[in-house]
Amino acid sequence: MDFYQPNYLYLILLTVPILFIFLIYMRWTKKVRKKVFNDFNFTRVVPEFSTNNKIVHFSIRIFVLILLIISLSGPRIGTKIKTIKREGVDLVYMIDVSKSMLVEDIAPNRILKAKQIVSKSIDNLVSDRIGIIVYAGQAYPMMPLTFDYSMAKLLIKSIDTDVVPSQGTDIGSALNMASNFFDDNKKSKIIFLLTDGEDHELNFENELNSLFENNIIISSINIGTKSGGPIPIAENGQKKYKKDRKNNVIISKASSEIISQISSKTKGSFIRTTNTDEAVDFILDNMEKLDKNFSDEQFFSDYEDQFQWFLGLALLLIVFDFFLTRKKIKFIDKIIDRK
Repeated sequence: MDFYQPNYLYLILLTVPILFIFLIYMRWTKKVRKKVFNDFNFTRVVPEFSTNNKIVHFSIRIFVLILLIISLSGPRIGTKIKTIKREGVDLVYMIDVSKSMLVEDIAPNRILKAKQIVSKSIDNLVSDRIGIIVYAGQAYPMMPLTFDYSMAKLLIKSIDTDVVPSQGTDIGSALNMASNFFDDNKKSKIIFLLTDGEDHELNFENELNSLFENNIIISSINIGTKSGGPIPIAENGQKKYKKDRKNNVIISKASSEIISQISSKTKGSFIRTTNTDEAVDFILDNMEKLDKNFSDEQFFSDYEDQFQWFLGLALLLIVFDFFLTRKKIKFIDKIIDRK
């Protein structure tokens, strides 16, 4: 069983403060009753009063609340597993999150431009599996290959230059990680590298050879301008710019030499652009050139709503609670007295 609106299930936590308030109330009434009356006089004045009666009614109502919340969350059961054939490729977005990606030589800045490109390109995908890797001084897998485009776009929003603690540009470990992402040898495989290309060194020949041998293509998108710009940093809540040891502002310039070589060694393409739509078209054009292979995927194709059972039980308990009088639950008092 799953839920159409699972977030509503958090409302069940409301029962905790309600229960706490009820316990305080019961303790307060008991204290007041003992202060004003003795047990014999109180029974004569209020013969219908019963602590057990209140507990029974409260328990029923709290259970009704839980059932209504479950009903609101839309419980459902998948009734049919359907297998469909998808025609597509496997692609991995490899995004540079080093501090130089904060440079604002393109609006709004390099890292946000990369995120825009990836997000908009996903909007155009239909049956391709996607994965996400971020890298700086180390490489981190953000998402393995999946058809879950909604989750991918959600994770993209969380990407910034702080997701990787160590700075640098260890593209070698990112390439090695990307090659391990692909688990279907029959599918066409492509990596889209989004980076400003700064400080990349060509010391990953083994990784490139491994990618080439496994028919994995790398196409690169160079983000930034040749003139570049300063690297913004935050100090005491103020925006400043990174400086070198001589106190000169460091200018980060986009470099295409290394990443264009990476692409050419794996028979991929290269583009330098500041335009989001142009970069998205580049991604889609590269994918269009690849051979599309079919793969089987299983999922629940039909769901049956189950909320009516929880709603019906809740209504039944409401009616039961309405007709449950003090006299009808005196047996509870008798059972307790016997103990």
